[in-house]
Amino acid sequence: MGEFFQYTANGLITGGAYGLLALAMTMIYGILSVPNFALGGVYAIGAFISFYVISWMGSAYYLLSIIPVVILTGILALITEKLVFRPLHDGPHTAGFIGALGLYAILEGGGNILFGPTWRTIASPYNDVIIQIGPVFLTLQRVLILVICLIFATGIFYLVYHTMIGKMIRASSENKDVAQLMGISTNRMTSLTFIVGYLLAGIAGVLVAPTALVGASMGLTPILKAFIVVALGGLGSVTGAIVGGFILGLAEDYGAAYISSMYKDIFSFGIFLVVLLLMPKGLYRR
Repeated sequence: MGEFFQYTANGLITGGAYGLLALAMTMIYGILSVPNFALGGVYAIGAFISFYVISWMGSAYYLLSIIPVVILTGILALITEKLVFRPLHDGPHTAGFIGALGLYAILEGGGNILFGPTWRTIASPYNDVIIQIGPVFLTLQRVLILVICLIFATGIFYLVYHTMIGKMIRASSENKDVAQLMGISTNRMTSLTFIVGYLLAGIAGVLVAPTALVGASMGLTPILKAFIVVALGGLGSVTGAIVGGFILGLAEDYGAAYISSMYKDIFSFGIFLVVLLLMPKGLYRR
């Protein structure tokens, strides 16, 4: 029974990481209806910034690396939204999809040029702190992933559904023409959702980096899993992004523990296919 609780805790933490990245994708999808796979590159950028902050200042400053990540990813969000996605607003739906894939390729290729192809590790001070909760043993780093994910999920939910800015974002996502007639600047709302999405992706990279290898292509698998989570929870649903993340994380860890870790990714894509067949709109509607 103790093993079951351990696997459950691991699954929730894994799902929290997926959920945070899925939340980033959901914010942008809600207003553009385009899955922004470039967030995988932003995820890697967050991890690299954290790596260099620790290399220059020491592991004690690990969490402070979130500050430059917020600044740089916010700037990157504004640049890519205006230069890549805004010109494609009125184009075919596939144009935005292709633009997102192209931007990811640029970010990954640029990362290989700037940082090199070598995979790195991050020495977080929280990796050495073990927390015991009954039969469950977790590092403080992994607990941080879950706690910070829940904090951001709560904050985004409140922003979207309980503030005037959230109402304007939702109005822009429903019908941009009507929103503009009501005096809402849809371009500003789009820029804002990009900033929030990029910040979440960058912070997710910072949190997960000490538990994984850091490299330019580290964001590819997580962003694919995030897309599965978004589809599972419901395209554009904030609640669905978090719930879907936990479901996927638990399914992967239970499957790896009780069947085989070799098929971990197969469980993810298997769930994706089942959802598409049985619940094409996902668990929650927008």
